[in-house]
Amino acid sequence: MSVSRQKTPQGCNLLSVSNGARRLFQFQVSKGRPVPSGDSVIAEGKPLPPNVVSRDWRVLLKPRLDLAWLPLDTVFVRAVPLPSCEPAELPGMIEFQIEKISPMPPAQVVWTVESIPFSDGTGQTAVVTVAARSAVDVFLGDLEKSGYTVDVLANPLLRELFASASPAEGLVLLVDSTGALPSVLAAWWTGGVLREVGLLRLPSENPAPALVTQLNGMAWSGEVAGWLPSLPPVRLIASPGDADRLLGALREWSGKDPDRVDRLPAQELATRTAAHVLQSVAPGMVPEDVRIRQHRQFVDALWLKGLSALAMTYLAGVFVYLAILTFQKSRLDTLRDETRGMALQYTNTLQLKARVRVLQEQVALRFAALDCWNSVAERLPETLTLTQLDFKNGRTLVLDGSTNDENRADVTRFNSELRAVVIDGKPLFAEVKPATTQLRGAQLTWRFEAELRREDTGP
Repeated sequence: MSVSRQKTPQGCNLLSVSNGARRLFQFQVSKGRPVPSGDSVIAEGKPLPPNVVSRDWRVLLKPRLDLAWLPLDTVFVRAVPLPSCEPAELPGMIEFQIEKISPMPPAQVVWTVESIPFSDGTGQTAVVTVAARSAVDVFLGDLEKSGYTVDVLANPLLRELFASASPAEGLVLLVDSTGALPSVLAAWWTGGVLREVGLLRLPSENPAPALVTQLNGMAWSGEVAGWLPSLPPVRLIASPGDADRLLGALREWSGKDPDRVDRLPAQELATRTAAHVLQSVAPGMVPEDVRIRQHRQFVDALWLKGLSALAMTYLAGVFVYLAILTFQKSRLDTLRDETRGMALQYTNTLQLKARVRVLQEQVALRFAALDCWNSVAERLPETLTLTQLDFKNGRTLVLDGSTNDENRADVTRFNSELRAVVIDGKPLFAEVKPATTQLRGAQLTWRFEAELRREDTGP
């Protein structure tokens, strides 16, 4: 159930699926925090944007974390009081108790956990989210068919529940009606401690009596356990329509007017979810065997694309070689015809000398190009980005690149270091012209040219 996070993600996606509607949130990760960079709604039947969700070689250069909100139909939430511990130790403590916590056999569920410390610091409440493995497999399979590979499944209701300050005494009810049936996340607080958490399912028609019945059961359990001496104040987090259906019953049940709070906007909830996952060390709810299979498929796809590209490159090279070979053969036949008509050995010698000179210059140019590339690669500062390296007329090296304005001094230093390049005791360049720069916003583009030192290669 773990998720590989060996590399710090530079980007993050979060997919919300509700009643067939899909909404994709995009983030750039800066200093470990998500910064919203996109929000799109994808109509039912339409594919997800492949340039955003597909996994190719770019993921190796720019790691990305893909999240999804877990459907709440088969999710259970439990609260477990535990002594304080390091965050990395919490999953191990829960794993020993998962058989007692889970409503199904451990082999048939996936789970994750987060910690809510006691207000006095003497302990913590572990909030465990448990989901049926079969339902998770179906959900992940549907997302894979649409081209979306999930790294972490998250419970959105917990992020919204803990978004505001927790009461020292009170019952917080978070109503969500985006699923097939309305769900209510109930959190009981007494003495500054989260005592109980439960995800309640309600009927679509007349949900208030069913909610009161389930709250009575939780209250009775709290009284038996000794942490609920009386009914606490109620805070209702719900949309206006859901609140109107429940306020009257809750007022009659508690004897007080509930404190009603509007739900968080979807963008803010998505940002909080991404931030929590980026900072969490808890196990993800994607099964380990599924994660391994997805990684294997990703690697196989990269190999297949790489081999296909290599084969196409090889075939193109063969065709180019045959074309050049035919052309050179034609030239050779022409030269032979011309030389047969030449009577003087001196003319033949001059032709041979010219051809040798051309070959020597080509060899010298190849080595010079390698020396140039090596010199640039060794001296290019990390703050500069090289966008183009080109030769003009076999004599002029042209470098183009970009950087931030604050790195202007690195451009000058890089230019100076190239002037001082020495190969086999001789300068590589006869002249390195000063860099020309142009500022476009915060982006600084730079360019400079260097003339290769050339010597007579003939005898």
